[in-house]
Amino acid sequence: LRENKPLDQMTRELLTSQGNLFASGPVAYYFVDQKPEELAETTAQLFLGVRLQCARCHHHPMEVWGQDDYYGLAAFFTRLEIRDTGDKGRFGGMQIVRPTATEMRTLAVASQPKLLGGERLAEPGLADSGLGDVRVKLADWIARPDNPYFARNLANRYWAYVMGRGLVEPIDDLRATNPPTHPALLDALAKDLADHRFDPHHLLRTICTSRAYQLRSELAPASDRDGRFFTHRLVRRLPAEVLLDAINQVAGCDETFTGTPPKTRAIALPDPTVISDFLTTFGRPQRNSTCECARESSPDLLQALHLINNAVLQTKIAHPQGRVARLVASGTSDEAIAAELYLAALAREPTAAELATIKELAPAAANERQQHWEDVLWSLFNSPEFAFQH
Repeated sequence: LRENKPLDQMTRELLTSQGNLFASGPVAYYFVDQKPEELAETTAQLFLGVRLQCARCHHHPMEVWGQDDYYGLAAFFTRLEIRDTGDKGRFGGMQIVRPTATEMRTLAVASQPKLLGGERLAEPGLADSGLGDVRVKLADWIARPDNPYFARNLANRYWAYVMGRGLVEPIDDLRATNPPTHPALLDALAKDLADHRFDPHHLLRTICTSRAYQLRSELAPASDRDGRFFTHRLVRRLPAEVLLDAINQVAGCDETFTGTPPKTRAIALPDPTVISDFLTTFGRPQRNSTCECARESSPDLLQALHLINNAVLQTKIAHPQGRVARLVASGTSDEAIAAELYLAALAREPTAAELATIKELAPAAANERQQHWEDVLWSLFNSPEFAFQH
């Protein structure tokens, strides 16, 4: 992502990965789901926005896919051999090796690979890549610029990540019976993405410089209440990792995560096994499901109580090397402290009314001054303006 690797290249690297997990990151794609059927469902939903689960047992009731399509896609993953190298580690040194010429598993219906909506691959064609890796055929087909699903799926996902909801909802359920709210827009974004060689930075730039992205939010819109027509910005809570990093940044503290280097940010954690009560409370997913619904983004009472009354948060606010302690110790004026706290937390200065309230509640005793500003910061952390994108 930092190097702006094209999304089609990233897709090919994931689908055709092999080697030791500790030496080749993309191999991790094959360690959440390992059965051919599971890999077929994951691959279709993640890269194509197609939910094939219903076709496992019967013809899809709302789509054109049948069991022939389902097991034909699963057959691309029946020639994998997973070997334990004996290395010590979280995954026991598991390794994806070169696909074998014979099937390692048996499927219920089909044994020969079949592209979705396409023909079944003949057995002699399996070695066309020179490696005998039929996954190359699948990856090449998925990442083609003219694939009717790949570019539309990516465009819809990126639009949803930036705008708060997709042109198609759920964002990983693209089908004829679930049309986009703006078909021409989705087609245009998909074509533009393919024309620019699946450049993710170009796609983000296109969306973020649009008028739709720059609209202001409305807390109680009179029309388009759910925002499906994008007449206003949707208000949504910050993701768990982003919210925790924001609290640490504003409070002036570093988080300590077990087994990670100092100053590791929540958004940089390698996997969800790193324990954090805050991240669990605010809906961090286990990352063991392809479905976007795995991340819980709706606010609840437990989250509110966590911000109001959590001892760890109180410790961050009152940290001896934190922002509040530093500002008070430096003798900074009340106006300057208020401005810095508001700018750090809300990216704006306090209004005249807010500043007046802060001054009105200020204690007379100098030794209570730090407690006063800790209360102000606590109030900012518990404000909807801090916890929500708007």
